[in-house]
Amino acid sequence: MTQPGCEVCGRERRTGFATCGRCAKGIGRPRGICAGCGKPDRLLDYQLRCRWCRDRTNKRCADCQHADTALTRYDAAWICDRCALRRHLDQVIPPDGVGALHRLRPAILAAEPLTTRRWLDRARDLLTDLDQGRIRLDHAVLDGLPQPKAIEHLRALLISTGVLPPDPTGVVRRLEANLDQLLAGLDEQHRKVITRWVRWKVSPRLRRRAEQGRELHLSVRNDRRKIEQAVAFLITLQHRERSMAECTQHDIDIWFAGPGAIPWVVRPFLTWAQRHHQIPTGLSLPPSYKGKRTAPTDAEERWHIAHELLHNDDLDPVDRVAGALVVLYAQPLARIVTLTTADVILTSNTVQLRLGPDPLDLPEPLASLIQTLPHQRRDSAAQQLPNPWLFPGNHAGKHLHGHALGTRLRRIGIEPRRLRLAAADQLCREIPPAMLAGILGLHTTTVVRATSQTGGNWANYAADRQT
Repeated sequence: MTQPGCEVCGRERRTGFATCGRCAKGIGRPRGICAGCGKPDRLLDYQLRCRWCRDRTNKRCADCQHADTALTRYDAAWICDRCALRRHLDQVIPPDGVGALHRLRPAILAAEPLTTRRWLDRARDLLTDLDQGRIRLDHAVLDGLPQPKAIEHLRALLISTGVLPPDPTGVVRRLEANLDQLLAGLDEQHRKVITRWVRWKVSPRLRRRAEQGRELHLSVRNDRRKIEQAVAFLITLQHRERSMAECTQHDIDIWFAGPGAIPWVVRPFLTWAQRHHQIPTGLSLPPSYKGKRTAPTDAEERWHIAHELLHNDDLDPVDRVAGALVVLYAQPLARIVTLTTADVILTSNTVQLRLGPDPLDLPEPLASLIQTLPHQRRDSAAQQLPNPWLFPGNHAGKHLHGHALGTRLRRIGIEPRRLRLAAADQLCREIPPAMLAGILGLHTTTVVRATSQTGGNWANYAADRQT
């Protein structure tokens, strides 16, 4: 029986090897760019493949039998990354369908294998306990677990897959649960007062917003800052060995004389405390903080930024579309992040965006650019689940937060507030307030105020349309 020749050059091969001695040493083989992996300076065979690509083509996954894919060693077998993820998941959430987390399996199996396996390793004990019922599936129980960021990621997955019901007041409940930690530096008397303020003033307002279906992330963050500053104010009284009833006008004046706007966030607490006779009613509180009016961006700079956003393909599509909505249509970030894929309307010859009651026709290239959204930056389990948002966040079923979007835009030189003011100034000069509010979804009062500031006069607009 004739022994087959070297698979590279066809000469007589070495016993037990696929190549001859010359090819094993790379003698006479060309060097260049591999046609498989594209890496430079590789010793190539007659098909212009490097050794690693040739071996990968000849090997098959022990589970799915797919060839031409990277293999990894798992349980004494060489298998592809996708099958390794499936085996890994079977050990955490068994495929028999009786566990509480069985609905998570399709999203996890469709995710990027390597990083998802690492996540399963980190969350193995938690996922196993939840799946087998050792930890009760309940929002309040999840609140008490360590590693809150990891828990929030898992909570979003559970809600999106229907394992847990939605939790609209969860951020309020977690703020209340964290209250003891926020008040750690206060004595018992001051702790009771600030707890009453949170319970009867702060929490009810947040819960009403949740019942109205409004976004709570920014509100909770602002209220948390108010609580922290109220605690800081009371600690200054404790250092001076004074109770709230012994607070003086000097204490008030010294506090509000601090730099920046942050001392003013304690004013709602002091107003409530004075109304409920916790501090002397004769004390004079300063008026609400009014910072300097932000100057709009120069018109020439604004149009330069708009041109850069619309035509620079090196920028992220998320930044380009969001920035264009700010620069051209004066949209606030909090409104942009709540846009859904249903707000983009495709007709036979136009692309429309629903910002208000009346859809807005988008010009090119913005019309083509917005159709590339939502832009998927990652391939995690969260991205495998349905998400209606045009600007999805990292958590399943959640949109990008306005604060995070503002940070992204500032990194590329866009100041959202200044540019939004500049866009509003121009639009209010050119379009009547009622029409502008209907097209852009802005509040009529806001548009009228901006019109007055820019010197626009549309009082006779309705009469002019009659003629």
